[in-house]
Amino acid sequence: MKNPFEKKDNTVLILALFGGIAIAGTLAYLYLTESGADTRESLKRKLKREGRDLAAGVISKRTGIKKKTLKKVANHVVK
Repeated sequence: MKNPFEKKDNTVLILALFGGIAIAGTLAYLYLTESGADTRESLKRKLKREGRDLAAGVISKRTGIKKKTLKKVANHVVK
């Protein structure tokens, strides 16, 4: 028989709730405000730039082609 006076540990539930609230607030800001749209565009440009840089670095290490050359090619491939 279970002890009715035993406390339950709800830490994970509380952390998940606050995490969900934080994610929902962030998404609401990014998609429902005009400055959020500007932030999304800025993030998109930065992610593309970082992705091209990362890909150029990896390919450069594997092939020996200069990273600068690969970045130029990546700029034409990814718009």
